[in-house]
Amino acid sequence: MRKMKCTIWLAAVVAAALTTGYGHAQQVTGAYWFADKPFPEYIQLWQEGWSLKDENGEKLIYARPNMPLGGYVFVYFKNTTAQPIKLIDIKIQGIRLSEALAQDSHPERAEDRYRSSLLISKLPKQQIDKLKDAGWPVWWKPEPPTVEPGGYGEIVIRLRRVPKPARINVEVHGESARFSAEVAARSSRPWFETISFSPDLRNVYLYPRHPNSGMKPTKVLIDGRELTRSAAISWSKSTSTAAVVVRLKEPLKLMSYHNFRVAYSDGSCAQAGIRAWGHEMVYGMWSSPAGGDDPESATKSFIEEYARHNINAVMPYVVGVCRDYFHSDAGWEYCARMGVERMLHWPDGKHDALFLFAMDEPDANDAAFNEIDDRYRLGSHGRWLVKWTAQLHKSGPNSPVLLNIDNTYKPENWYMYHQLADIPCVDPYYTEQQDFAARGDPFYFGFHTRPTYVQAVCTISQSSCRPKPLHVILCSTRYTNDEGYQGRYPTPEEKRMEVYYAIGSGAKGISYWWFPKDKYCHGLDERTAEANALWKEIGLLGAEVRTAGPLITTSCPVELPIKATRFLWVRALLCGTDTVALSIVNENAASDRLGTIVKPVENARVSVELPSWMAPKSIFHVTCDGLGDVAFEIKGRTLSLDLGRVNLSRFIVVTSDPGLRTRLQKRYDEMFARNVARLKGEG
Repeated sequence: MRKMKCTIWLAAVVAAALTTGYGHAQQVTGAYWFADKPFPEYIQLWQEGWSLKDENGEKLIYARPNMPLGGYVFVYFKNTTAQPIKLIDIKIQGIRLSEALAQDSHPERAEDRYRSSLLISKLPKQQIDKLKDAGWPVWWKPEPPTVEPGGYGEIVIRLRRVPKPARINVEVHGESARFSAEVAARSSRPWFETISFSPDLRNVYLYPRHPNSGMKPTKVLIDGRELTRSAAISWSKSTSTAAVVVRLKEPLKLMSYHNFRVAYSDGSCAQAGIRAWGHEMVYGMWSSPAGGDDPESATKSFIEEYARHNINAVMPYVVGVCRDYFHSDAGWEYCARMGVERMLHWPDGKHDALFLFAMDEPDANDAAFNEIDDRYRLGSHGRWLVKWTAQLHKSGPNSPVLLNIDNTYKPENWYMYHQLADIPCVDPYYTEQQDFAARGDPFYFGFHTRPTYVQAVCTISQSSCRPKPLHVILCSTRYTNDEGYQGRYPTPEEKRMEVYYAIGSGAKGISYWWFPKDKYCHGLDERTAEANALWKEIGLLGAEVRTAGPLITTSCPVELPIKATRFLWVRALLCGTDTVALSIVNENAASDRLGTIVKPVENARVSVELPSWMAPKSIFHVTCDGLGDVAFEIKGRTLSLDLGRVNLSRFIVVTSDPGLRTRLQKRYDEMFARNVARLKGEG
């Protein structure tokens, strides 16, 4: 397997304490430039499905080889004053972003959208050009908006392009404080690939990565407090990514913001801030059936059907007769008993939602900002989303905010927005990409004979959203149009490949769009043979991935030396300090407008060089039928697996935890075995 190039964190020259204009001091703990990582191997996938035209009147293909990208600036600090700090503005190269990122409107209500851009600013051209040279700021965000005395915070700045100056000056203005930092773009530094939490928030899983393999982590700090003695640290001379598990005496507060640092033996450190949120793996369905006799029975009927298909979350747009009961107190109580949670657009003031939905597809909405050049519209909803997510946090403090990014201005759209919300989300609808090709650009159909599109979007998104948990929406509909085009439903084979592409690329949660019938977007509720087959496979996949959910939600993609039989796509995940999981997809498959054909891989073998800290005591696979044995051999650090016949996917667990298999089998038996038996019986 070809090794992926390391993404570079570029560090800052920062004064440890900088005097404010109010006689206090702020401790800047770090400032970093995080450059977007290009993935040229996916460039052929990025045709557009929207209507902007190039200078020749042809449909615009935004992506191109060697296209320029941008990156993020992060400034981390501690409030060392006796007063809360509310951050209200920043300057870059001495220019206020409140003046530079001008708004096209000034609505009175927080939920009313506006768009912002440097291109509609009234600043002098000289200052606009200066900001363009500094990377062209698109949006910035304080996290949290107010930092209490002794607390930690961060400033996130999205830059459209790589800065030209060797150093960028960032000056932060608060109501009672002012401080600054210089960010340099010339030296590599460590970073966090993933930070995740156990559902009870007592365990923190940190995966720092150093640009040089084999560098030893020596200290672990949370909010400046050293917790090295409470941490299990595993590192290897052959890998760049370490695994750190911190076991806390007291759980963190749900959705509280924290600063994490891991120091290395060379004096460098990885640093990131994130809100504390741990949860059962989310496996959701968007919306609901529209029919039913009365609100209560309609709600209970579809919730029971979802639970039988191992769905544990209802995403928005519940439709039809069940809507009122679903949102009533009785509906909430019933869903809770059934183990099914929900995402809301706005908190109801009485219940904690699984997620709060900030917005759907800001990148698609950006394309309608006709006042500026279409090449620079992407990101124009960023400043509004910063304020709106802050409002959602204030109104629903126990619910993380999810932001879904669509497929417009590919691939720059995923880099542009993924650091804005708590839960970065994507909707890489593979069959929709086939439809675009079949309806308008058959040239591109050849690039979509496998769901590589899902793999590509998830890989890019994992690189740009880290260390946050990525949620992926997969397609469960067929599409039609007024011109008579009739698309097909995704096949069960495609969906199985997509799920394991997503998980192997770093996804922590999965949901499906969508269930209802619709004129153009035909959901599973059409109940055709094709829809029923897909719905059944979604249920079986749910049993698999939710059985392994405690591993998936706390995992991190890692580059290990892997060799595999031809056609097998294999990716490794670190799962804490004692487990490695392998997500495997058979790529000897092809899809067209009629369906999918697959040739199983016979006598399949995979070898992986395990991290030096791993001493396997149990090796098994997870399927919809539970856990099973895997034939293997270990020589030195090399684990060789004899997988026999691989139809489409495998999920292999390698662990030094002697009790893990028993716990996961118990989880399967208690939560999923009955559902699987019923689903298979219905077949």
